[in-house]
Amino acid sequence: MRTKLFLLFILFWQMISGLPAMAQSEPDVCLVIGQDADPVAGRTHFKNALEQWIRGQKNEAVENYEKAIIADHSILRHEDHGLAMALLEKYRSPEVEQTPALLCKRGFLENILIGNLEDSIKLYQKAAAEAKEKETAQLALDEAQRLQAQLSYLREWQESVRKANAIARRQDLEDYLSREKIEDIQDQVEDNNDELEELRERLAYLQQQEKEAAEQMYSSVQTAARYRRRYYYPGSYRSSAPDPDQNNLPPGNWGSDNVDNNNQVANPYSSQTSSGASGKTALYRYYVHRGAARRSQDQLSQIRAEISGVFRQIAQLEKANKEARKELSNEVVK
Repeated sequence: MRTKLFLLFILFWQMISGLPAMAQSEPDVCLVIGQDADPVAGRTHFKNALEQWIRGQKNEAVENYEKAIIADHSILRHEDHGLAMALLEKYRSPEVEQTPALLCKRGFLENILIGNLEDSIKLYQKAAAEAKEKETAQLALDEAQRLQAQLSYLREWQESVRKANAIARRQDLEDYLSREKIEDIQDQVEDNNDELEELRERLAYLQQQEKEAAEQMYSSVQTAARYRRRYYYPGSYRSSAPDPDQNNLPPGNWGSDNVDNNNQVANPYSSQTSSGASGKTALYRYYVHRGAARRSQDQLSQIRAEISGVFRQIAQLEKANKEARKELSNEVVK
């Protein structure tokens, strides 16, 4: 009989001790960072929490994890396998009565688990406003102010980092655009140099063509003049005869005393023996070489016009290269 009573007592005690934690009264104590530090207990609770979590004992694992991080914050550097979010969801549930103590605990967990300073500050402020005990209210208010100062510093730091990053990005963009501009200028100078080389080669070729065209034109002019003299002054051409002048005139009647020729001057070479082409043949050859001379002259004019254009292009490219090098020097100095 005594054994049965003892067994019933043990069963009743287990039923009482197994009631949910929320059914028991929550002391009006505000939890803040720095309280109840016990690294040894924290590691023990964390080990038990992981084992229970793996076995599927979710509620027990979450309770042990809560005890672990309260006892030792360094536990947070270890992988929690989802225990942290499960603990947050436990206190975020609308079914949980939001007493000042639980508000402080939520603020504590929001801060250390995920760094949610904004919500943590609001929770501590609410706890301070609803706390009945002056000590609890002051503790919650102090923690809210401490976290607010931390949040202000964090925002200032983030703003300084944002500005520094913006300046760095702008500088990087300017450097990139400057490099692009330098490369473009260098490419332009290189292209200009290639074109200058081609133009100078073209100029040398044109100058040679000019020389040959001029020689051909002068040769045609001289030949045309020679055949013209043969036609108009038959017998005047001798390959070795010097040109006539005042002291060296060929014999013949110059017509100074001739009144029967209608005042026409006589051919002074009429008494000489002619050699080579004369008459219509000389006239035909005169026109042929005269036409060749004109064609050579037209060709020479075209060549010289093209040479002038090449000179202008060379001058423009050299000027462009000079300006590009000056601009390139300024960009490098920047």
